[in-house]
Amino acid sequence: MKKSALFAISFMLFASQSSFAGTKTLVEYGVVQQSHIISDSNGRYHPLRTAAAGALGGVVGHQFGNGKGKTAMTVAGAAAGASASRYRQSTQQAPQKVDLLIKTQSGATIDVVQDYNGGIVFNPGDKVRILTQGSNTSVDKSL
Repeated sequence: MKKSALFAISFMLFASQSSFAGTKTLVEYGVVQQSHIISDSNGRYHPLRTAAAGALGGVVGHQFGNGKGKTAMTVAGAAAGASASRYRQSTQQAPQKVDLLIKTQSGATIDVVQDYNGGIVFNPGDKVRILTQGSNTSVDKSL
């Protein structure tokens, strides 16, 4: 009987709502002072990708021409493939972040850097809501 009572009490403690505590989010409001888009471009160049594209271009170029013309077309194809790969790598969209300088209603000035996807554009003077949960802070527009 003692074991079953102990089991029942233990089960109730683990299954009770108080053991599943939620998280607290601090909500503040403020006004954007400055907003800057930051590109996270770390020179994302992949030489192996460029070499592969050059080789593929060389194979395609080798299909054309005769004699020295075939050699020229192979070289031109390799150069075109490598060049196209390099161009594509340089124009790929790098991840972006937005850096926001915000004056809160309490008078403090804070700086928040968060991911930017183009969905919300922050301009100086915009009223924003600042959500802080633990060490994570995010900003959205206030209604």
